[in-house]
Amino acid sequence: MRLYGRGGTGGGGGGGQGGGGSTSAGAHGGGSGGSGGPAPTMPYLAAVTPGTTYVVTIGAGGSGGQGGAGANAAPGGAAGSDGITGATGGTTSFDALAFFIGTSGGGGGTHGSLTGLGSAGAQGVGVLGITGGVNGDGNSAGNAGNKGTSAAGATSPFFTEGGAGGGGAAGAGGGGGGGTSGGVGDANSNAGSNGGAGGASGSGGSSGADGASATAGSGGIGGGGGGGGGDLAVTGSNGGAGGRGSNGSNGRLIVRWVE
Repeated sequence: MRLYGRGGTGGGGGGGQGGGGSTSAGAHGGGSGGSGGPAPTMPYLAAVTPGTTYVVTIGAGGSGGQGGAGANAAPGGAAGSDGITGATGGTTSFDALAFFIGTSGGGGGTHGSLTGLGSAGAQGVGVLGITGGVNGDGNSAGNAGNKGTSAAGATSPFFTEGGAGGGGAAGAGGGGGGGTSGGVGDANSNAGSNGGAGGASGSGGSSGADGASATAGSGGIGGGGGGGGGDLAVTGSNGGAGGRGSNGSNGRLIVRWVE
């Protein structure tokens, strides 16, 4: 029996929240969540006994991580929470004869603050150690968030290039980092998520975008980082929330009889 299978892929990490601005300065943006590890379909030859019942399990895609909540306004600036790591994908199995292990989820992006930039979450590790592209960090006040960069893909249909993420727009607060898609899988990967724009002077930062749905075999896409809040007299301003990472894709199993 010739089997072709893959496990469920990991969910994307949530984006980190943007920092809250103070009465005199804008805050920095949060980092994008990392993308889940990809899983191309792999072959396996199994010896089976005619007339025997075999149990098949299809691994589910891991759930995406929630983005960090935005920082509340504070006169001296504020830092909120990091994004949550995406869950690991489930294992696809053909009874006890073959196992296709699920891949790990992407790490959550870290938050921005009045003095510190948010960093992108770590990429989930996929089959054969392959990861997706590099996700974008947050940036300093007044600057756009950094874009994610594409994965180094090979040829279709099993090795495809992840799309680059968009950076957050500039403003008095720093933009959140953009996420990339999950990289190597069975179908072309989606473009990554955009980071939130930094807040102009007197306004809060925008939320990062949620990750788009993962295509077949790709890991979940990390959520964009939240934009940092701008300066605001008396109270300071709010930072933007990080976007939620998308769920990973479900596994698959194809069974072909070999004479």
